[in-house]
Amino acid sequence: MWTYQSYLDLVKEGMDENCTFFLRHDVDISIKKAVELAEIEADKNLHSTYYILLTSPFYNALSDTNIQRIKTIRELGMGIGLHYDPSLCKDGNDRMVSEIVMQTRLLESYIGELNGISVTFHKPVMGVEVDEELISKLDEVDIYCPNYDTRFKYISDSGHNWRENPHDTFIECDYVHMNTHPEWYTHVGLEMEECLHDLDLDKDADKLIQREINEIRHYREKIND
Repeated sequence: MWTYQSYLDLVKEGMDENCTFFLRHDVDISIKKAVELAEIEADKNLHSTYYILLTSPFYNALSDTNIQRIKTIRELGMGIGLHYDPSLCKDGNDRMVSEIVMQTRLLESYIGELNGISVTFHKPVMGVEVDEELISKLDEVDIYCPNYDTRFKYISDSGHNWRENPHDTFIECDYVHMNTHPEWYTHVGLEMEECLHDLDLDKDADKLIQREINEIRHYREKIND
């Protein structure tokens, strides 16, 4: 588990069970890791969508290096969407919609027009819960939120932890929305803390990594209560 090969094996298993996938990756911590995974997916002719967090404390999505990385992900045949942190907005749904539109347009101004605009939400369990009113307002401005597409059964490896068994999901469901996070996958497979420290960020970011580890531990305790 937690290797690139194990990820590919999961997708193959689902395809063997005749699942229709929406493959998604929330890029919380490292666009460099996202490129690595996109290259592996492209080699296997897989198509997924990578959601970029413009407010990440771990990377500057609009730096020259990361803009080129995002363009590389697109050139590999992957989709790009916006990963939005609702906890940073305290002014209600109308303001959130405005921010999502603004951030999407900003991203497009750097990498080019997106082929369909979609948004996913960062850490909704720890932050502000997304409600149906917000989704309705997003629909009105033609922004797709895959989490609220009822055709698909949603599973995720948030916090380096599969809350639901993906193997069972593939057997039980025909349509699967699988959300994975690039920072959890390596060629050898590592524990959660090792994955984050292995990113080899700068000293300031290393302090944030320890906070992230503590938040993930809290998240795991919360969902397992």
